[in-house]
Amino acid sequence: MSNELAKSTDDFLLSTLKAAQEATGHNRAMCVRSPKRWLTVARHVVEDGLNITEFMKKSGCTRNNYYDIKRFVTTTDDYEQIRTQSALDAATDYEMGVDLERKYSEKMHQKMDDGTLEIDTQGYMHINRGQSMKADRFQKFSGAATIVVEKTVKVTLDEAAAYADKIAKGIDIVEVEAEEV
Repeated sequence: MSNELAKSTDDFLLSTLKAAQEATGHNRAMCVRSPKRWLTVARHVVEDGLNITEFMKKSGCTRNNYYDIKRFVTTTDDYEQIRTQSALDAATDYEMGVDLERKYSEKMHQKMDDGTLEIDTQGYMHINRGQSMKADRFQKFSGAATIVVEKTVKVTLDEAAAYADKIAKGIDIVEVEAEEV
């Protein structure tokens, strides 16, 4: 994959909006009534995707609209390419933040060693919070934040047999005679 995108994020979002408008059969859809809001939600889906509840409060979008737009955007052809580019951008932002944190930390250490600065925990706390948010964003894009949950249910043989009987009552059982070969 080249570093140049065949389509910019803006072009992708505009073409996706147009496809959504063409796909709807009525004028009540958000993509028709409020294309600017639809694009804002679509951009959040593509570029961020974090803090959905907070985003919905700020944008005035309902949960149903958000997930309808998300479903439409994520099923388009160029979505994966755009997401990959966004992941690369997030990685770059994260790396720049690490450099900034190192420089800030080094300056703080120099000033603390000189005795000209007491520990400024507030500034350091802001940098750490920003780095944490960037790391979360990068992990979401890269898939590192994916959690696999396995559920194991232990039952006794009697419970399993009772459950099988319960299911079998709703099924017509056909007996098949085995043929000798």
